[in-house]
Amino acid sequence: MGLLGLTFFIDSSDVYRWWVGETHFVYADPTCDLHVKSCEVKLSDGHKVLFDIEPKSIPLMKPLSFTVTSEIDLPSIEIKLFATNMNMGFHTFKLTKISEGRYQGEGILPTCVVGNMIWEAHVIFNENKQSQGAIFTFQTDK
Repeated sequence: MGLLGLTFFIDSSDVYRWWVGETHFVYADPTCDLHVKSCEVKLSDGHKVLFDIEPKSIPLMKPLSFTVTSEIDLPSIEIKLFATNMNMGFHTFKLTKISEGRYQGEGILPTCVVGNMIWEAHVIFNENKQSQGAIFTFQTDK
């Protein structure tokens, strides 16, 4: 009974962080424009990660397709997105493996009357012995 009670107070992501430590992030080149092409970053362990968003206009309140290509092979990965210049919530999307080292998923970002929102996408690879990720910054359609 006590073990069952503990499951209500312990989050599996907390246990994972305790086991492998915090996620080690690398920032993509800020001059890379996801409106033009996919952006690439090299993780701390040397693996390359490509991140892409379609459609290239990156509109709000419309389906977006997120694609990640990496040398890391996992059943799925996740991306976490949030606006940096206004609180637009925290959005997590699961990307499913569609082929060796290629992951894809869809999501919708909320609209804002101000426009010109600047977002960060955290692409996270939760591996057995480490958690690492890449951070990509982009602006949504006006």
